[in-house]
Amino acid sequence: MTLQDILKLEQTQSEAMIQHTFVAWFRYTFPDHDVLLLSIPNGGWRSGASGAMRRYEGAVAGAPDLIFLHKKGGYGALLIEMKRPKAKSQHSAGKQSDAQKKFQNKAERAGYKYVTCHGLQEAIEELCMYAKIDYSPYLEDVCENYETYRKAKL
Repeated sequence: MTLQDILKLEQTQSEAMIQHTFVAWFRYTFPDHDVLLLSIPNGGWRSGASGAMRRYEGAVAGAPDLIFLHKKGGYGALLIEMKRPKAKSQHSAGKQSDAQKKFQNKAERAGYKYVTCHGLQEAIEELCMYAKIDYSPYLEDVCENYETYRKAKL
């Protein structure tokens, strides 16, 4: 499978499926850091009672999808907002909401690195650049093992 093949598949997948594949890739690739990349379950449909409970517990509108708890390059952590890549039938790729932009601004002012990634390739590249490691071998790996990561149980 090529990166172009993966991109074509992602254009038909949900953001959640793309995020799952990225998290699975990360946990297989960096088992010593597996729990340091975690999800913020902010999105999706919730009942009024469930949404109220999440806010009561501290949920914040606009929080990113993932947080990598690893200090690097003067940043406290890497915050990752996942978006679907642009499909041929769409005018643009997934975009941040106003709440996400506001959160990003506050997080960056507080010393965190915040990135918006449109698909698996961008997420791998951004994480590797943050960690100051070459992403080329990791992109080759994901091409060879994409189905394993996509179907992985987390």
